[in-house]
Amino acid sequence: MAADFSVLGDTKLDTSGFTSGISSMTVAAGKLIADLVETAGSQLANLAKDSVSVGSAFETSLAKVSTIADTSAVSVDKLQQQILSTSSNMGIAASDIAEATYQAISAGQDTANAVAFAGQAAQLAAAGFTSTTSAVDILTTALNAYGLSADQATHVSDVLLTTQNLGKTSVDELSASMGKVIPLAAAYNVSVENLSSGLAVMTANGIATAEATTYTKSMLNELGDTGSSVGKILQKQTGKSFAQLNAEGKSLGDVLQVLYKSVGGSTAFAGLWSSVEAGTGALSLASGGADHFNDVLSQMQDSAGATETAYETMTDTFEHKVDTLKTAAKNLGISLFDSLEPALSEAAQWGTDIITQLTTALDE
Repeated sequence: MAADFSVLGDTKLDTSGFTSGISSMTVAAGKLIADLVETAGSQLANLAKDSVSVGSAFETSLAKVSTIADTSAVSVDKLQQQILSTSSNMGIAASDIAEATYQAISAGQDTANAVAFAGQAAQLAAAGFTSTTSAVDILTTALNAYGLSADQATHVSDVLLTTQNLGKTSVDELSASMGKVIPLAAAYNVSVENLSSGLAVMTANGIATAEATTYTKSMLNELGDTGSSVGKILQKQTGKSFAQLNAEGKSLGDVLQVLYKSVGGSTAFAGLWSSVEAGTGALSLASGGADHFNDVLSQMQDSAGATETAYETMTDTFEHKVDTLKTAAKNLGISLFDSLEPALSEAAQWGTDIITQLTTALDE
């Protein structure tokens, strides 16, 4: 007899734990998505807020430039493009480039070349440890005093950088005081290379930059005065005035060597000058001999590329790369602001009108 066996088994799985897990995961995922959306919204809000702040500040800077720019030569939109491009390429705030552009135009630079000039000044500023506006100031002072065109700004910049390299000074220190003597030097035909060589030698000899500038100014005043002791000696020894000797290509070192030899010694040489400042400065330059001065002068004349080399060194750093990244982000904010500005202006005007109406109603 065959037995019929049957096995009954409960094949239902207990899915309560799985369902609970899925439910928890769904809740967690939903919270995560909500948090992400909230964070993204917050970041977008911060981005919009920062864009308004940076963009409105740049708008004001650009408006300042437009008050003196020749917009018939370069439109305001074109100036904005040039400024933002220079800012992004150099990693310098657009508002700083705009301010340098304003200073350049204010000092007589053509609008067409103003942004490029500001970029050159920014290079000098980075290489010479100073601000862009200070670099613009010293460059424009030199160009204007010597009647040089804007394309000579690079050479003047290289000369200033070489002065920093050969002396115990910096472009920042030179920009603070050198402008006081440049017009006088130009009036007596003392080239910017000659003037810078004198400052390099004096500061290398331990004289502070501000004092060296004062000494140089006093010295040039006496050399240029045909009635002074040194002026008379030059006329007697060479038959020419200080300005004429400079115009013929004599260096400041050559001129001082004539005076030094005429009295045969440093003690007598110092006594030629009516002021202590002039005598101290002249002795500092003459004591090394004309050959030393002319060697420094030669380096000034062959200084091409000095600014660019120093600029590349100063910007090949992690700090500058971070600054460039920050600048790029700010410039993106400026572009975002440009797209938002019409609506923001309209909203601001609407709010102003409403408040004006409420104020009027309250007064009545």
